[in-house]
Amino acid sequence: MKLDETTIAIMQEHVSARHERVAIHELQFLPDNPRVYAAIREMSDFDGLTPEEKQTRIYERLLQEPSVKKLIPEIERDGGLQDPITVRWDRRQVIEGNSRLAVYRKLWKETRDEQWAYIRCLVVTDLTDDQQTRLLAQTHLHGKTEWSPYARALFCFRWVEDDKKDIATLARISGLTANEIKKNVKVIQLMKDNNDAKLSNFSYYNDVLVRNRVISSTINNRRTLKDRLLTEIKEETFTAQEMRKWVSAVIAKPRILKKYEKGSCALDDAYDRAKISGTQQRLKKVRDRLEDIEKRDIDGLERNELRAVQQVLRQIRRKVKRVSDMIENRTATT
Repeated sequence: MKLDETTIAIMQEHVSARHERVAIHELQFLPDNPRVYAAIREMSDFDGLTPEEKQTRIYERLLQEPSVKKLIPEIERDGGLQDPITVRWDRRQVIEGNSRLAVYRKLWKETRDEQWAYIRCLVVTDLTDDQQTRLLAQTHLHGKTEWSPYARALFCFRWVEDDKKDIATLARISGLTANEIKKNVKVIQLMKDNNDAKLSNFSYYNDVLVRNRVISSTINNRRTLKDRLLTEIKEETFTAQEMRKWVSAVIAKPRILKKYEKGSCALDDAYDRAKISGTQQRLKKVRDRLEDIEKRDIDGLERNELRAVQQVLRQIRRKVKRVSDMIENRTATT
């Protein structure tokens, strides 16, 4: 075996590979890489671009990623890579290391220094799609450069829904549980159903609608509630943290939940109502009804009506005193 040749153990097979320096412009960014795909998914015109235009757009989008911006001075400081990128040679695509390739291209463009014209690669000449998926999973699901939750969810969704492959195989290849894969698929499906490709909205679907057990189980049985929440998300009326907290509280109060579903009150108002006790609600209702009475209402009363109102007021005073005494006694013992 030559010094530059090696093998990679993937799914019980030893796949031939070699180490070499490859010209950066011979290599292609991998659109199917979930981190790349997550970055381009918001581009509505991407599918209509030529292959060359897609590569340019991916490059430009990667340079906007905070992780790539942080990586630029690190690679420049070291004068190269500590770990080679992985390339699937039959397609000239970078399986692992798209961010590093973007950095090299930027440094070459700015400096024209030959050290950035070629990049260290682990070149794999014979690789199946499942083996490629396994390589991605090893590095980005359980390795040192983990994908974001959004990229991980896209990875699962594309396997199950776009490629029509079974969950059991993905679980075996990726190391994710079948339940975790199903949740990831459900999150992206909700986003697609709501025509929402905004990365910034991902936490609403993931943390609120799918992974919160109370909310998830409730919206499965209440289509109106689900539709109302999906509309709130598109309008970005509240933060994901607020929505998770407020919806959970409202669900615990069925009468208030129905009012929110019907649009009789906003979510923040429904939460304010839900978080107070039944006693508070009844007292507030009495207070609000008394506040509705104005001077002209009293001036318009007949003599017999006025006496009846006085009688009711005396009853109210007695009942208020009774409640007030109970509160004072309760306060004294706590």
